[in-house]
Amino acid sequence: MMRSKTRWTPAGLMAVALGAVAVFDVASATEDPAPSLVSTVDDPVGDTLFNAPAFQDIVLGQMTKTAGGDFKLLMEMAGPVPVDPPLPPPGKSEIWWLWGFDLDPTTAPVGYPFVKAHAFPEFIVYVSWDGAEFAGTAVDRRPLLAGGEAIITPVPFSIDGTIVQADLPHALIGAVPTSFVWSAATAAWSGPVGVSEGEHLVNAAVYSP
Repeated sequence: MMRSKTRWTPAGLMAVALGAVAVFDVASATEDPAPSLVSTVDDPVGDTLFNAPAFQDIVLGQMTKTAGGDFKLLMEMAGPVPVDPPLPPPGKSEIWWLWGFDLDPTTAPVGYPFVKAHAFPEFIVYVSWDGAEFAGTAVDRRPLLAGGEAIITPVPFSIDGTIVQADLPHALIGAVPTSFVWSAATAAWSGPVGVSEGEHLVNAAVYSP
């Protein structure tokens, strides 16, 4: 298991925007007889932007890679996620709990769900709330690198008190590098996803070696 405990800084905000927050090292499998590999990152309580509520404040982010190549994604919040949460400002459209996979540090796909030229990971998984319902979504942004469109696929998810989880099947992400950077973050959208510049980072579990 990889685990880190870090303090939130403005520089960390930029690191998250670039996907540089924690390294998932598949190569460590030879050192761990367990069938699954786990990478965990802690984050202080009370470090959100926009005075966001506790259910947007990350305490812990985690990725587990199973022997079959599936990913089990988990986020622990500082407070329970309500059954019918409000949309705290600036989240007029949606709020997200997301995990980013930066599979290649030399590439930065531009496009969905962003309309500006963001340097953001090639693959993201998020649980969203739009004021009416929750949803789990995987976005494969790798086709954007060749002028294609992002592949958007529903994924299983669950919310239990302070724990938000999502499952990413191997079939959706395929083979991954032996080591890659990943992030856990919460975000708010003040405009429609994919067609507005309304994304706002709220909190992130930031890794620093």
